Amino acid sequence: MAYPIVPAAYGLKPVSLSGGRVFAGSTRLIPISYNYGYNLFNGDVVAISGGTLAVTALGAASSVSSGAGAIGVFVGAQYVNSMSQTVRAQFYAANTATNGGAYGPNSQQGYVVDDPFAVFQSAVLTQGTSSVSNTPGATVGYVNPSFIGSNMYLVTQGSNGGSASGNINTGDSAMGLTGGVITSGTQGNTRITTSAPFRVVSVVPDTAVTVTAISGNATSSSATLTITAANSAIQPGMQLIIPSVSGAYAGQFLTVTNVNGTTLTLSTTVSVPAGSSLTFIGYPEVQVQWNFGYHNYLNATGA
Repeated sequence: MAYPIVPAAYGLKPVSLSGGRVFAGSTRLIPISYNYGYNLFNGDVVAISGGTLAVTALGAASSVSSGAGAIGVFVGAQYVNSMSQTVRAQFYAANTATNGGAYGPNSQQGYVVDDPFAVFQSAVLTQGTSSVSNTPGATVGYVNPSFIGSNMYLVTQGSNGGSASGNINTGDSAMGLTGGVITSGTQGNTRITTSAPFRVVSVVPDTAVTVTAISGNATSSSATLTITAANSAIQPGMQLIIPSVSGAYAGQFLTVTNVNGTTLTLSTTVSVPAGSSLTFIGYPEVQVQWNFGYHNYLNATGA
């Protein structure tokens, strides 16, 4: 098990800009409407609607289009209290009413990382076996370097988007990212190349998880593999490395696409002798950036 462990989703955190450029922490203040009724957590993807911030319409559903209002990632709030004092907060708590006092009616604002070329780090969440229109689980899952260049959906974990996706004690988001559905068996992730809000630009090696197993029956030119004992730690999305087997070398990114008991489905046909030592590596965090057409600044439709 890697350290540090990633126990749960934490939203999207800006780490750099595309092309490896440094993120300098720049944000834009965008108004929040008077007494807005939903929480906005630090790390939430947010939208703009009528000139004010709102929970995002994006989610883990193939039917969710760009939603021209997607504006960036929320990283804090400020407002003027009844004593005309400026308060800065980790998150915006629903129904925080303020008329701005002497500062005017637009003093309630959110800090948003609105750069459409920002790169964000986020936890990967598991994807189930049914349609992506169903919200995936909140369990942390895994991908591997073969996912670089593929797309991911946003997981909001709440019927009202960001309003249900966070911790009111810490102010942190509980949003995460997820890949495609699997066919059967345990939850996990598969690569998707169809349209989705975020493009994977890298995986995070610092928190990678390693699991070992032993192959059972020998396979001959097959995309399935039997292991000697079921192991719930092995999930779709993990990379399988078998040093002695062609097609399963470290740099070939042979991927587990389904786990059903002791039977694993693989992304590529391989032949694995019985008794072979198997190493599975999963990455619970990815770095992503906006796909063209999903961010308000890269969408010709206004909000």
